[in-house]
Amino acid sequence: MYTENQQQRHIYDLQTFLRRIQRAEGHAQPLVPDGVFGPETAEAVRAFQRAGGLPVTGTADHDTWTAVYQAYQALAAADAPPLGVDFFPAGADAALQSGDKGPGVLVLQLMLGTAAPHFADIAPTPLTGSYDADTVSAVRRAQGVFLLPQTGVTDRATWDALARFHNSFFGRTPLSWLTSG
Repeated sequence: MYTENQQQRHIYDLQTFLRRIQRAEGHAQPLVPDGVFGPETAEAVRAFQRAGGLPVTGTADHDTWTAVYQAYQALAAADAPPLGVDFFPAGADAALQSGDKGPGVLVLQLMLGTAAPHFADIAPTPLTGSYDADTVSAVRRAQGVFLLPQTGVTDRATWDALARFHNSFFGRTPLSWLTSG
């Protein structure tokens, strides 16, 4: 059978899933996970069961657990960070520069947009897919932030610095719903 620690962990997981569901529904006081199946947890289970058309028992039977977990998974998938940026134009001497156009430039502009709110020296860059004067200026500022030569040309070092920042920024799991509310 279950050890007490395993049971407490499963209850904590159930509470975490229910909390995320409650937050999505705008619940005024979402459940606080504590690993104890008390009255608040039982009421949260009953509310979920009522909303989902399940038998309202206040216990997390197999059908309830499965439905709670599926609802949680759908919400968690929406919370997932974007995939990491790892591609760069082919070639050892590849670079993006003024006058270039295409998807690589658009991704560059998106990464610059990710960085802009976090650094005073980087202005948001319009998403045009064209390496224009705004993009050159934003790349120069980003290069300064990352202590790279401020050429305005996106070489591999500039791309990698922006990609590392972008990936580390979006690599964190959004957990604000666990700690707020």
